[in-house]
Amino acid sequence: MDLVTEALRELSRVHTLEVVVTLIVVMISLIVLTPLLSRWLGTGTTVLGLTQCRTVCSPSLYLTLQDRGMEDVRIMDSGCSRHMTGHRKWFSSLNPVSTKEYITFGDNGQGKVMGVGSVLLSAKLSLREVAFVQNLGFNLVSVSQLLDEGFEVRFKKGACCVLDAEETLVFRVDLTSVSGPARCLVASPSADIWKWHRRRGHLSFDLLVRLSSMGLIRGLPKLREEKDLVCHPCHHGKMVAASHILVSQVMTSYPGELLHMDTVGPARVASVNGKWYVLVVVDDFSRFSWVFFMESKDEAFGFVRDLVLRLRNESHKAMRAIRE
Repeated sequence: MDLVTEALRELSRVHTLEVVVTLIVVMISLIVLTPLLSRWLGTGTTVLGLTQCRTVCSPSLYLTLQDRGMEDVRIMDSGCSRHMTGHRKWFSSLNPVSTKEYITFGDNGQGKVMGVGSVLLSAKLSLREVAFVQNLGFNLVSVSQLLDEGFEVRFKKGACCVLDAEETLVFRVDLTSVSGPARCLVASPSADIWKWHRRRGHLSFDLLVRLSSMGLIRGLPKLREEKDLVCHPCHHGKMVAASHILVSQVMTSYPGELLHMDTVGPARVASVNGKWYVLVVVDDFSRFSWVFFMESKDEAFGFVRDLVLRLRNESHKAMRAIRE
């Protein structure tokens, strides 16, 4: 009996040692294989969408957007009406469209929809109803289309999470590592004095040169003084109309020598007697005025003739001129 008990104890000790060794091997395998598995799942692609992802992704597994050029980047777009891309190589299946459909971009440009198909991201992760748009340089993931498929999209600090109807995390996009292609756009300041003259509201050239030499305006470069600069808009804006010479004395010597006359009409409304026009005559010597109402301009000659004869009979002198 003692021998049997001792044998059982020895077997139990050996079995426990095998279990411990097995657990250590499993843990080492997980540590080594997990980065390789993550790299294999995310190679060459970023998250674009899904049809069934629960068997592939878990709450601890997420795919990260990487900077591989705009052709390889998927952009989560909340203003995009549908999934679309302009790169043919991403489609696992593509069907041409029979109707003419165009997508309007943010700059009011348009791209023709060449086809609709599926994009395969991995063995079990694909996106359906993806539009192949001509001249589109980006890969856009429509948040609204994900919502129409029954998913919930949550934007948090540095991440975008997509959950299913049971609020289970389906996949997550890490947005902290998103960076576009590096561009360096530096505008060199222009030293054109004409340009700065117009920018500063047609400020004088001499004052501009003084301000630039004193450094009183931020961003104003050193301007070089130039001679004989003429700005025609400045000259036109500073022009003053010449005033009329005041006549302090009457230039005529008797009434009826010079008459000023003009006609007015037709009026909008006829007078009580049905008159539409008015003839006004002013004597230059006495400043006396006559006003005649007429039905038509043809009556003006008769009124003027009668007035000239009347003045000649009263002053016994002839009329010399008429000004209109």
